[in-house]
Amino acid sequence: MVKKFLEINFDKKNTELKLLISKKSFEDTSEKITKELLKKIAKISEKEYGVAFKDCYSKLLKVSQKDLIFIENGILLINQTFEKITNNFLTLLRLAQPIYLKKELSIKTDIIFTILTPKNINTSDKLQLLSKVSRILNHNNIKKKISGIKKAEDVLAILMNA
Repeated sequence: MVKKFLEINFDKKNTELKLLISKKSFEDTSEKITKELLKKIAKISEKEYGVAFKDCYSKLLKVSQKDLIFIENGILLINQTFEKITNNFLTLLRLAQPIYLKKELSIKTDIIFTILTPKNINTSDKLQLLSKVSRILNHNNIKKKISGIKKAEDVLAILMNA
């Protein structure tokens, strides 16, 4: 059975600027331990997008500041590239309480988006994709809207209409 994905197309002419999203890749969690959160992202990535758990988890453990975009409103965007995918994918974790993903960065977050991109994506396309998603996540009241929605998967409607 072929998985059905929702799409956010940022540029109709450039298919590289498209995010595929599974409703089941958006979750709420009360987890407070960074390693457990990263495991959760890796499990979602494996189940919904076919990224090997071990590959994803090991990359997330090594995430550095260059892989993180902190939006002023407290939303965190992680970006990672993988060999065995051919599309751009998005996950979301909404946390019950803010945490420090990396203590040395001294910024707490309670909303974590992760963009998974193919290793062979053109650098300018990747930067454009990150810029467009960051702009959406930086809209006025977006964090309040994301936090206020009952089910994490309903955040898709906000993103698709932003």
